[in-house]
Amino acid sequence: MRRWLWCCVLWLLGCAPPLPPLMELEPGLEDLALLGVGPKMLLPGTEIVLSGRGLPTPGDGGLSLLLGGVVKSARGEMRTFEVRLRAEYRSATEARVPASNELFTALGVTEGTLDGSARIVVDSAIDLAAHQSESLRVALQVAQTLTPRLTTVELGGAQKSTGKLHPNDWVVVRGDNLLVGGGEGDTKAVLTGCFLPEGAKEPCTKNGRIVTQVEVPVQPADRLERTVGIFPFSPTIVGIVPGRFAGTVTLVNQQPGMQLKQRSEPVPLTVALVPPELSRITPDAVSLGQYVEMRGAGFVGGAADQATLVRLLGVYTLQGSPIQIPVDLEIVVKWVPRYPDGPLGRYVLDETDALGRALESRGGLREAFGTFVGTAQSTLRYGKQSVSSKAIPMRLVLLPPKQVVLVKFLPSYQESLRLFGLRVVDNAVRARVLDVARRDYAGVNIEFREVEPQAPPPEDFAYFAQVEIGGADPNGLGYLGYDNTPGRDLQNKRLYDRIGGVNAVTQNDGSPGYGGVFSEQLLGFSAHPGVVEKIKTPEADSALFDQIFDPLRTDVGGTPAQLREAAMLPALTSGSLCPAGRAAADRPRQVACAIFVLGNLIGTTMTHELGHSLGLANPNRAMGSYHNNGTIPGRIMNPGGLRSFGERSELSPAGAAVFCDTDYEYLRKILPGPPVAMPRRPSCLD
Repeated sequence: MRRWLWCCVLWLLGCAPPLPPLMELEPGLEDLALLGVGPKMLLPGTEIVLSGRGLPTPGDGGLSLLLGGVVKSARGEMRTFEVRLRAEYRSATEARVPASNELFTALGVTEGTLDGSARIVVDSAIDLAAHQSESLRVALQVAQTLTPRLTTVELGGAQKSTGKLHPNDWVVVRGDNLLVGGGEGDTKAVLTGCFLPEGAKEPCTKNGRIVTQVEVPVQPADRLERTVGIFPFSPTIVGIVPGRFAGTVTLVNQQPGMQLKQRSEPVPLTVALVPPELSRITPDAVSLGQYVEMRGAGFVGGAADQATLVRLLGVYTLQGSPIQIPVDLEIVVKWVPRYPDGPLGRYVLDETDALGRALESRGGLREAFGTFVGTAQSTLRYGKQSVSSKAIPMRLVLLPPKQVVLVKFLPSYQESLRLFGLRVVDNAVRARVLDVARRDYAGVNIEFREVEPQAPPPEDFAYFAQVEIGGADPNGLGYLGYDNTPGRDLQNKRLYDRIGGVNAVTQNDGSPGYGGVFSEQLLGFSAHPGVVEKIKTPEADSALFDQIFDPLRTDVGGTPAQLREAAMLPALTSGSLCPAGRAAADRPRQVACAIFVLGNLIGTTMTHELGHSLGLANPNRAMGSYHNNGTIPGRIMNPGGLRSFGERSELSPAGAAVFCDTDYEYLRKILPGPPVAMPRRPSCLD
């Protein structure tokens, strides 16, 4: 019997039938691989992390984990199993799978070990076939409960060997069986002992503060390991004033649905709590909406009774002027926990904060560019307690406003590329879109960043705009793009507009709610747009569109771009070689022209809609229209009827549209960037 079981294991590990070859139409799957599965101990609710390579986005297919092998129960019984569990895409290198009842039912045990193999399975949305990675040998354990084990307690980061720590410095616990959060539960550090303030005399029990069963959440230093955890020495333990704590740390595991908490043996901890420190402030040149980070130690916050303040004392010199403004103000900074470097304080330059208000008479943070020179000093407050750091020299340059724009290509955009026959050259289309955006806004202080749809906010800017590029128009109106931000934002007072999703404010006033760029609707330029609404355009424009895309569209007998072609494509910067012919020798140019044109169509639609969110057109008229008045072509902010396919595609002799003179001057005024050499711009007036 046992021999039979191990034969099954060997079959699962390496003797399975050969996998079908990956289809050529599968973008990226040629690099598909599963590299790791963790953590090694699985509990009910554990989030299993799949580390890999080449994982496709949800638009390209669904992900699952295929796990099989032999499981051995705690009583020594052995059985084979195989289970397929749905996985959630996180990035090209990571997916997550919950350890659900489905897994434990398939295993047939609640306590034991399993030895077998794991594969990533992709249910392709392109060829509707299932594709698997090579198998990965795995050895895992399963359990219902874990009792934490604590062996050592030490200080983290720069304080490791000093015996001294600041409020919220890291404490490191080492042992085993820590919970890693999520659905499996949490581990807490429980501190008991006595705190003797600096200057007070022993005994602590008489002149100090008794600490009884204070709980602080523990987080794993590595989400895949259960041996090392960290927790901040929170003000809730002993406050923030300097002194000495002597006591013990005990780890407690609390799992969902279980009344009984699992506890470790206590381990002693003796530390000296010291005042906060402020060492440096970075970066030394910032603009409105950008984060300033205060480096040092001893930052608090995150609760109503906790705050970190930084006092700025010195002078502010206006750029290009001898005028000096005295500065004496306090700013509130946010405690940001980071490991292993230690917590820091973060402050965002905001017009409503103390620094912004201090410069209001000079134009505020949008106009009063200059340099602050002086000192900075941090002060911690916790309830009625207050303690300050030493002051340090500080120099901070205020720069002109910068608009950061996060460009998000949604899964529906990827789906739409199949309609154009360009799915496998997605990256080339994206690159062209961004090239167009950066060219159109050259000389304007705008930074375009491509990010994944679920990407976390940037770490350097608190205020940023977003533009979502999707497929069909969710409004059902056949729009190529739509700015759904709440009204024309003259002077770009909002640095945080989102062109995308649904905006209830715009819906409530009777306007369409969904915004973004709708790439699928561009098929409307075709003489045969399929299910997409036909755009009113001259027959010559439709014929030109079809010359570009018909050779690639499967719905009209074309052949989509292939993976093997991607490396041979010329990178076009103009449409002088387009459209390409139908001969086999023209195939690389056919694909390159389609990339160039589609990138232009999406890119110029995006720059137009972004222009709306920045306050265009007619910025000099508070009640002006949203588009340029008149009939002069070649202007980005023209209404759609004046923006021909030839102009949008950049295949007409006139070339790309531009921001007309006063529109561009306005953009340069609200977001001044370095001067650039540009051709003469057309007038915004007829």
